[in-house]
Amino acid sequence: MVRVAADSSAKMPVISSSFYADVISAIGSEMFFSKLADLTSNHIVFDGLFVCLYSKNSAPISLGCFKDAQSFQTGIENYLKYSYVINPVYRAFQEHVPTGVYTMTDLLHAGMKDEIARSEFHIWVDDQEVIGYRTPGWPKKMVEVLGLVLLPDNTMVELCFLNAQEGDRAQKCKAGLKEIYPVLSSALVKHFEVFAQYFDVSKAEPNLEFRILDFGDQVLTGREQDVVQLILKGYSSNAITLTLKISLPTVKTHRRNIYAKLQISSQVELFNLFVQKMMETSA
Repeated sequence: MVRVAADSSAKMPVISSSFYADVISAIGSEMFFSKLADLTSNHIVFDGLFVCLYSKNSAPISLGCFKDAQSFQTGIENYLKYSYVINPVYRAFQEHVPTGVYTMTDLLHAGMKDEIARSEFHIWVDDQEVIGYRTPGWPKKMVEVLGLVLLPDNTMVELCFLNAQEGDRAQKCKAGLKEIYPVLSSALVKHFEVFAQYFDVSKAEPNLEFRILDFGDQVLTGREQDVVQLILKGYSSNAITLTLKISLPTVKTHRRNIYAKLQISSQVELFNLFVQKMMETSA
């Protein structure tokens, strides 16, 4: 259960010069992210913090869980095993998202929000979640405020600050993170230079991107697979027409045929089927 502080509406303290000094002093420490979590908790609103490292050819790696994030290890493990492949953060990283502060909705492709809002599917996919599905073991109704920091070796660190959906906690979290983000990102990049060995992805699990590429290959045509891959990556029908250089009616026809062949009836069910296949193959 996510805790919501009784004074969540209270104004956070003004950021002091000592905060910046303390963040800088944490650089090079083996407890860097733990210290970062403690320091930021005095200045921005959040219930939990999950820190993750992304690389192009490997599965994500957890760099630490703090506060309430420590209570959903199963969800984090499942995310790192398989569901990251269709997660908006991972997809944004693969598409060269700029360094900065985001919420999950900022990373959704056009049209995805409408699809999610129409969803009434409730098994693995969860229509009450911003991205339309929820990794098993991940807490319900969380708003994720993201600090994305690109590192010099083409990897990326995600600082995922979690807040319950109630009230304006997430908005306050995002506003506060924007204020301190410049020093956090600069310190993280410097910490990477000092402690690069802690960001080593050479022993990470291999990337499961190919699961998108071969999904449905036994029943779908080549062009239908092209369409499915883009859907799973979050592309709207209009974006698919531009990417594949085909008409919108043709995309809609491919969608109908794909759903019929996979024995589903909606895009959200497609996500559900893909996640279940990923779970089966990663078990």
